[in-house]
Amino acid sequence: MPRRPPRLPPLLAEFDDEEREAVLAANRAFYRAFAERDVAGMDQIWAATGAMVCLHPGQAPLHGRAEILASWRGILRHPESPKVRCVGEWVIGRPGLAIVVCREILPEGQLMATNTFARQSDGWRMIGHHSGPVPPIETGQPTTTASAAAPRDRRKLH
Repeated sequence: MPRRPPRLPPLLAEFDDEEREAVLAANRAFYRAFAERDVAGMDQIWAATGAMVCLHPGQAPLHGRAEILASWRGILRHPESPKVRCVGEWVIGRPGLAIVVCREILPEGQLMATNTFARQSDGWRMIGHHSGPVPPIETGQPTTTASAAAPRDRRKLH
């Protein structure tokens, strides 16, 4: 009789309230460090060791803590670094691993982000950040540009 692979625990739609709030607090600490250009705060939110990845919009993936934090130092110290606000957070996860999906609101547009956190002895620490462009949230307000009124070509997947 063939052996079945072990069953993995089901993906949890939610954590208990305490764990969910801890993950969201870590995500908010990330965006607070970003908005306040707080290099030390950004350093603290990323995991101290282990595999990690960071994908800034339009850039090649960064791997490893030193490379990732060097990129954040450059972003946070740049005088024209954008002010970012996070909205619409939602959390999925498994014990010890959580993903927060949210919108990043910038002065010149919006991005969608996926932030991955691992539970470590000192709390939830970021191990992944991926941010990329998305269409803006529809507000019901009329648009003023002709290109915005053009119907979307549903054949295009990307």
